[in-house]
Amino acid sequence: MNFRDRLHDWLQRHTGDPRRAMTFFTGGGFGFVIGMMIILISERLMTPSLNQELTALAGLLVTCIGTMIAFWGYMGISLFKILIYLLERKTNNE
Repeated sequence: MNFRDRLHDWLQRHTGDPRRAMTFFTGGGFGFVIGMMIILISERLMTPSLNQELTALAGLLVTCIGTMIAFWGYMGISLFKILIYLLERKTNNE
């Protein structure tokens, strides 16, 4: 089994459940929004201090994690399926 076939099999395993990919995409989007809200609240409501910076850092961490989860969900929804189509072995019957 060559690299192309292994990649094709791996992509098919990770795109088998579109509901799971959509859950990742929306959950990551909510994580991103929550992280941004934490950053904005720390900027607007807290006095400048180490606590404010640590709260903003926590918000940044939540934002980054949410972005990565949403990106993985997006990949499962669209790009992986495009790659599967491009990597499929063409037969003479088509």
